[in-house]
Amino acid sequence: MVLDKIFSGACMTQIKKGSLKVVGTGIHVVNQTTISARNHMEKADVVYCAVPGPTAAHWIASLNPNVVSLIDFYTEGRCRVDIYRDIIDAMANAVRDGQQVVAVFYGHPGVFVTPTHKVMKILRDEGYEVSMDPGVSAEDCLVADLGIDPGMTGTQAMEATQFLFYRHHINPHHLLILWQVSLSGEHTLKFMPQGESVRGLEVLTESLLSYYPPDHEVILYEAATMPMMAPRIEPMALQDLPKSKPTLISTLVVPSIGLPEFDTQTMAKLGISIEDVMAPVKG
Repeated sequence: MVLDKIFSGACMTQIKKGSLKVVGTGIHVVNQTTISARNHMEKADVVYCAVPGPTAAHWIASLNPNVVSLIDFYTEGRCRVDIYRDIIDAMANAVRDGQQVVAVFYGHPGVFVTPTHKVMKILRDEGYEVSMDPGVSAEDCLVADLGIDPGMTGTQAMEATQFLFYRHHINPHHLLILWQVSLSGEHTLKFMPQGESVRGLEVLTESLLSYYPPDHEVILYEAATMPMMAPRIEPMALQDLPKSKPTLISTLVVPSIGLPEFDTQTMAKLGISIEDVMAPVKG
């Protein structure tokens, strides 16, 4: 009987599988981390984290001392593909070793975080339990800080270099959000020293001028990362964008030029007139 219990316990240990939970800290980290994300961090066997600044890292370590920083993988001049591969391998191997792993990323863990999507697919295909909790993203902060309702005009959002490299067709009647504007035109997947983005901004501006007038107001935006900080909200004329000084976390916000004309033919099929639509607005 004793041997049976020992054998049974050994088998349970051998078949134990690890798991991966991916969570986000939000932009303000401590203030915007959800209760669910915090609970996962506290209960994890190991926490892998990629958060900016020592304050956020220390706070996570106070919840669980077994923390592995992923920031150490990011070094200037190193290709991001290699960085992501090493991060993915580190997290996946910990899960394969049977550990309950929590991966913590700044903001929303599924927005512009390539390693999370890739490692989740790898581990899911291998039969491990994986899941992701949503987090407060920079776009969520942008909506709050700028007082912009994306539902009023519709929204287009993409990475700035992707906008330049592919034949995207912008609708200037929509709100346009361009992420990582300081890396416009960067194709080597390496981290550029700050201040090398002038040529990219010039080309980006030239492309946008085919949709918007030169004096159209655009906004360089950065969400505040600490509770006592103010967000960066820097309006300027589109033609002046090349003179601006974006950082690695800067986002370019291009407001709508206004709603397009009514599609009266389609409205007629629905039995609706322009007056019908405008009546609630006037009232």
